[in-house]
Amino acid sequence: MIKKYFKEISTSPFHVIKNFFIYRHIVLQMVTIEIKGRFAGSLGGIFWNLIHPLLMLAVYLFVFVYIFKIRVGSEAGAGTSVIYLISGLFPWIMISEGLSRGTSSLIENANLIQKTSFPVEILPAKAVIAPLFSYGIAILILSAYKMIFTGSFAFFLIIPVIFLLQVIFTLGIAFFTATLSVFFRDVMQIMQVIINFWIYLTPILYPMNLLPGWAARLMYLNPLYPIITLYHDTFVHGWIVQWEMMFLALAWSLGLFLIGAFVFNKLKYVFADWL
Repeated sequence: MIKKYFKEISTSPFHVIKNFFIYRHIVLQMVTIEIKGRFAGSLGGIFWNLIHPLLMLAVYLFVFVYIFKIRVGSEAGAGTSVIYLISGLFPWIMISEGLSRGTSSLIENANLIQKTSFPVEILPAKAVIAPLFSYGIAILILSAYKMIFTGSFAFFLIIPVIFLLQVIFTLGIAFFTATLSVFFRDVMQIMQVIINFWIYLTPILYPMNLLPGWAARLMYLNPLYPIITLYHDTFVHGWIVQWEMMFLALAWSLGLFLIGAFVFNKLKYVFADWL
C-alpha cells in the first residue's frame, strides 16, 4: 500500500506536466483571453496591470521608507530600500494573485468541467501563469536596470531559476487549494485571509534585521521566505546567492508541487460530481 502511494505521489507531477505540454496551446490561449478580458472596454487597457501594483508600491514606499524610514541596513539609503521593496513586492503580487485565482479556478469554471471533457489541470495553471505576464515585466525592468548600472549579466542567469521555483511553488499550492475548494467552499475565503496575513509574516515590506532572533529562526518555517530572500539577495546585494536559501526554496517548491499534484490527480475524476 505504501509503495503504491509512493508511486502515485512520484508520478503525479509527470502526468500534470505531460498534460501541460500536450495542451500548451489551450493554456496560452486561455491566458491571453484572461489578460485581455480583465480590462476589456477600459481606456487604460492592459496598462492597468502595471498601474495597480505601481500605485500600491507608491503607498508602501511612502509609508515604510519615508514615514517609518525603514532601511535594509545601517548604511543603506532610500534607493536601496526602494529596490528591496520592489524585488519582494512584485513576486508577492504574482504569487498572491495566482493563489487567489487558482483556488477559485475550478468553482468559477464549474459548467465547463461538467459539460466538457478536457484536462482540468489547465484551469489552475491558467490562473497561476496569467499574473506572470501581467507583472513579470516589472522583474525584467528591474533586472535590466541592475544590469545597466552594475555591468553584470548574472541577473539573467539566476532570475529564471528563481522565477521557475516561484511558478512551481505557486502551482503546488494552487492545485491543493483548488481541489479542497471543490469539496469545502470555505477554502476560498480562508485562502484570502491567509494571503492577507502572509505578506506581513514574510520579510517583503521590512528587512530581516528588524526581527528578534526567535522570529528570524521561525522564518525558516515560512515556505515563501526562501523565494523572497533569493530575489532580495539578487537585486539588493548583487549576484550573491545563499545556497542554503536555494536549497530551501527548491525543497519547499518541489515538496508542495508533489503534494498538490498528487491530491489534484487523485481527486480530479470526481470534480464534476461535486461541482
